[in-house]
Parts: sequence; structure tokens; C-alpha cells
Amino acid sequence: MSEKALSESIYKLFARAGHDVRGPAGVVATALNELESALGGEATAQNAAYFTMARRGVRRLLRLADRYTAASELPRQLDAPTQPLDLEALVQKAVAEASFVYGRRDVTVALDLAPVRGFAHAVSLTAALSDALMLALNVARARVVVALAAHADRARVVVTTDSSAASVEKLFEAALSPDADPLADGALPVRVIDGVLKAHGGEARADRVGAETRITLEWPLNAADRKAGA
Repeated sequence: MSEKALSESIYKLFARAGHDVRGPAGVVATALNELESALGGEATAQNAAYFTMARRGVRRLLRLADRYTAASELPRQLDAPTQPLDLEALVQKAVAEASFVYGRRDVTVALDLAPVRGFAHAVSLTAALSDALMLALNVARARVVVALAAHADRARVVVTTDSSAASVEKLFEAALSPDADPLADGALPVRVIDGVLKAHGGEARADRVGAETRITLEWPLNAADRKAGA
């Protein structure tokens, strides 16, 4: 969040909010598991649908907690340890999580992933990828494509939605402008995406290309290039 620094108290508030949301959500998730186990084979198709609905709601709360936690850690992200990862698996995990929580029945999510290995901070990058897909799903008409590839010495994830609506592009512009309010409605996911990618020595951007909107996340594959880029 280098464009507009926040006070330490705001970061502490984010951390506290993440903790306070995650705790009760975890309790509810455990209670759902116990209740389903108690029903055993007696669970009906209708009950199963209710359990899925409840779990999706809990996972949405946990994603919100993750976002608050990621935001609270942005000032320290540059010093967070990275490790060599299978980026294809990391993207698949982020897509699966975001699709379960934010997926829409009328929108399909397709993957075009190359086998890429590179350095990354797994937790924060997964949060950023999930938020990027959430933004794409919110505006999609029928299809979202998530692509991963290596370009020279950089990893690049492109989330493409079949919508030319200016909302995502404008949200990026508004949230990242020098005089933006970091706490404005809808700004936090963009600030998390931008902050995480900058901490990785990379960048995030949203563009309209023809009838599509693309959210691009790009960062160095090599750990040595990370702080130089940041």
C-alpha cells in the first residue's frame, strides 16, 4: 500500500478483524461437520444442499478473514520468506477456493496453466489470486479463463472475463490513485492484490481488451529479483 500509507492502528485493526472473523467461522465449520457426522447416512439430498450452502457462507467469512490478515501484513510482506513453489498447483488452489466461495452457476471457469516453478509467498499470493478471480466472477457474463505462463524470467497470471464493463478497470484506478481512500468500498481487495504483487517485486493491472476485461498479475520467478523489483 505504498501509494497511501496507513497508520499502524489501521493495520492492527485489519489483523484484529481477521482474527475475530476467523475464530467464530471456524467454530461454525466444526459444528457443521459434527452435525453432518451425527446424521450419518440419514442426510437427505435437501439436507446436503443446506450443508453446502452453509459451508459456502462459512468459507466466504474465512476468505474475508484472509483478506483482512493479508492487508494487515502488507507492511511486512517485503521481508516475508518466500520459497520455490509449483505455481500451477498454487493457482489451482486459489481458483478452487474462489470458485467454491464466489462461483456462479451461470459462469464457467476454465484453466490454461503451464507447469511453472518460481519463488513466492504462498499464503499472500493465494489470497491475491483468489481476490482477482472474485473480481472477474462478479462481472462475468458466462466465462472466465485463468492462464498461467512464464514470460522470460517472470511468472504471469491473466484472469480474463467475457465482460467489457469498465467496473473492474475503474475499481483498480480508483483504489490505486494517489489520493484514494484505502478503506473505500471495494478498495480493499484491489489494495491487497496490488500490495502483495509489489511485495513480490511485481505488479497487478486491469485492462479492457475488446469485449474482455483482463486482470494481470506478474512477478519475478527468481527470489533475487524480488526486492530489486519492489
